[in-house]
Amino acid sequence: MPKSLPGRLMRKEILEQPDAITATLAAETDKIREFSARLRRDEVQHVLLIAHGTSDNAAMYARYAFPIIAGKLATVVPPSLFTVYDVDLDLSNCLVLGISQSGESPGVLEFMEQARGRGAYTCALTNTRSSEIMGVAEYTLLTHARREASGPATKTYTTSLAVLHQLACLWAGNVERAARIYGISNWLGQVLAMEDEIAQRAERYRYMEACAVMGRGLSFCTALETALKLAQCCYVVPAAYSGTEFLHGPIASIEPGSPCFVFAPSGNALQSMSQLLDALAERGAESIVISDHRSVLDRGVVQLKVPEMPEEFAPFASVVVGQLFALHLALHKRIDPDKPRGLSKPVFTL
Repeated sequence: MPKSLPGRLMRKEILEQPDAITATLAAETDKIREFSARLRRDEVQHVLLIAHGTSDNAAMYARYAFPIIAGKLATVVPPSLFTVYDVDLDLSNCLVLGISQSGESPGVLEFMEQARGRGAYTCALTNTRSSEIMGVAEYTLLTHARREASGPATKTYTTSLAVLHQLACLWAGNVERAARIYGISNWLGQVLAMEDEIAQRAERYRYMEACAVMGRGLSFCTALETALKLAQCCYVVPAAYSGTEFLHGPIASIEPGSPCFVFAPSGNALQSMSQLLDALAERGAESIVISDHRSVLDRGVVQLKVPEMPEEFAPFASVVVGQLFALHLALHKRIDPDKPRGLSKPVFTL
């Protein structure tokens, strides 16, 4: 793609994700193992996750991965607990994990600084060496995605998922489970090979103004991140929902032909997502289904088949479908996704 073409940077960075994950694992695994050993030794039991934007969606992955893989309760909390409300919390025996691509988000920094003074173990996950967050957190883990020049974050998101997955596995002392992640490059390669198909499918939605995006459990973060990319890159108004929550009220908004993106990989959440697709079909929704499971895919007007993999890795591959769909939908709409209007990095909201 020539340098002058819209979306060149975003596409380049989407394609770099397998190598970025490989580099991150090579550089950080020993540090993750060391930090995990300390968490086990000190019997840390709870995780508070602090982030904004795309990093907040990575935190949502950790909200599920830490309990499911490591047996540790994890909660995504708003920085405003300290920055606005100055809540008095005892955070001893808690890990406070701040995720910030730039390492400069003021709300995350202030929360981390106050948490450390209240007895928390603090760890920063960032893509930026020598950023301010590295001086605030007691411990630092890096995503080795290199500079992200496009406005929308892509490779910093999936490299963050990789670090969070490995931290959960090694905290649990499950080395064999941690080793499974080395299949990621192959799975992502298969998804990247779908680019032409995704680009063709996206053209159908060039006049789309709103949509629903749904996932459940470990894949809820994929719904959130895809919705964010559609909003940033395509100026669509998306609504992201947990699949089961959608059935308890928001489904009333569905009209015949309403576009609904449904992330439904094989695993524990598949049955409930299958029931959701039945309910959407009854209302005449236009479902865009991203799955590895044929019986689920067959219920979609648009079917995007991803490779079969363990459920905990589905968010790595499925989100690439979302990234590519947003990229090419933006191009069909004659929008340059490299330069979304109003996008600011880092996030300066307190």
